[in-house]
Amino acid sequence: MRVAVLGVTTGLGGRLASCLLAGGDTPVGLALRDSDAVRMRAARIEPFVLDTDGSDLDGQLKRALRGADAVVLAAGTGTGPGSLGAAVTAPAAQLCAAVGDCGVRRFVMVSALLPGARDRAALGGRLGAYLAEKRAAEQVVREQDLDWCVLRPGMLTDDPPLGTVRVRPDGVPAAGDEISRGDCAEAVRTVLTQGITGVWHATTGPTPIEHAFRV
Repeated sequence: MRVAVLGVTTGLGGRLASCLLAGGDTPVGLALRDSDAVRMRAARIEPFVLDTDGSDLDGQLKRALRGADAVVLAAGTGTGPGSLGAAVTAPAAQLCAAVGDCGVRRFVMVSALLPGARDRAALGGRLGAYLAEKRAAEQVVREQDLDWCVLRPGMLTDDPPLGTVRVRPDGVPAAGDEISRGDCAEAVRTVLTQGITGVWHATTGPTPIEHAFRV
């Protein structure tokens, strides 16, 4: 499976790429800087550098998604250079349009609706706008005629992955909910490979990830 990932330079996106590679899939990283592309190649991620200042961003996205089986929007998850508080509504709309034009059906959005304390402090007065962006981006995705899935993780941590989670459909993260970036990445890969659709909340829990979405 060939999977295009926007946000592959985040802590979550990088772990997702590793999960995809381990499963024999090909991650394509949508990058904004040439320096990102160099690091991606070293990690065996196929890079595609977008010129966001150019006049043909839609055309660039279509070229980047050519031959892709799925797209993951993992931008704005709160880690990585330039990702914290990044507006995601426009990328969601642009990616959805490009996906539809390219004939790609699978679209997964990671919606971090519950930033951790460090990210909340960094956002400061922008926290409300950040959360509003996430909600708006979710709505954009949910309105598409695609095989879409929105995954709402609890607060992302750098704890070692457990390989187990607790998921529930249409759930909303609450205070105290956590999940490691490694387990969240594996949950995204599972959603992709199992064709899971709809809105899901994922947090640390007892169920092996490969069985967690079979509810």
